[in-house]
Amino acid sequence: MRIKIEKIPNPILKNSYPLKLLAKDFLWAYHPCVLERKGNYYMFYTGRSFSKNISHYLLLAKSSDLKNWTKLNKPILENGKRGSWDSDFLAHGFFFKDNDRYFMLYDGSRKGRWLEEIGLAESRDLIHWEKYKNNPIFKVGRNSWEKRHVSRCCVYKEKGIYYLFYAGHDGKRERIGLSRGKSIYKLERFLRNPVLDVGEKGEWDERSISDPRVIKHKGKYLMFYSGIDAKGMERVGLSESKDLVSWSKFAKNPILDVSQSSWDKVSATRADIKRIDNSFYIFYSGKKKLLYNIGMAKLNIL
Repeated sequence: MRIKIEKIPNPILKNSYPLKLLAKDFLWAYHPCVLERKGNYYMFYTGRSFSKNISHYLLLAKSSDLKNWTKLNKPILENGKRGSWDSDFLAHGFFFKDNDRYFMLYDGSRKGRWLEEIGLAESRDLIHWEKYKNNPIFKVGRNSWEKRHVSRCCVYKEKGIYYLFYAGHDGKRERIGLSRGKSIYKLERFLRNPVLDVGEKGEWDERSISDPRVIKHKGKYLMFYSGIDAKGMERVGLSESKDLVSWSKFAKNPILDVSQSSWDKVSATRADIKRIDNSFYIFYSGKKKLLYNIGMAKLNIL
């Protein structure tokens, strides 16, 4: 297998810095997830505002051509009530369609205690969302590798089984784990977690891995994921599987690298992979210094 990446030179969606101080994405626009509906494209992304807190918001932009995007003016989901599990932090949405409904899996954390867990919301039009009454649907585990956070997940459905791939955090680094079940509302952890670990010392993903995205191509399952090296450089790599359980890293990782002197000089990561009109696209988060924007690249799997 060979991978070829063709980046679009400039971001397709920018943060609001420095013009709109009160915007929910004033500092960061990152972690995209793209869906198509009735000829239009919907990009869900996380914004970070200018605040002394960790304020993150789930936001939406709309396009007809994948290149020109119009932002909606307000978050698509509000923080939970005081004391609730998502009262302080909402971020990192993953969106998918199942039968006639749309689902959002998102990360939340309560005020005064930063501990990310995963909640669920549902919609019929991608605009109006209703939280599941028994959130969070996926909580931190008892195992040491996922005791601090479970977050930044994706879902792949195969033969009636939902496979939830997620990042587990032990307080120092993240690894990728698996949970599965016949219902998205009831998932059981895979006993041999994590299914994908950080790289060896000196490798591009030695510090942390997260943000899994899974597709099927030519009889194989491909997991795209974010990796961070010892210096904090963020890039996207690839892993392969025949059964969604046992994964082998691609020999020529990372497949999406940072640029030498462009807007994604230190980060090209936290990506979503979509097949649109028989072509694959990567929508990714990039930054040169401290501020994230969102870019796009065409992905050729040869």
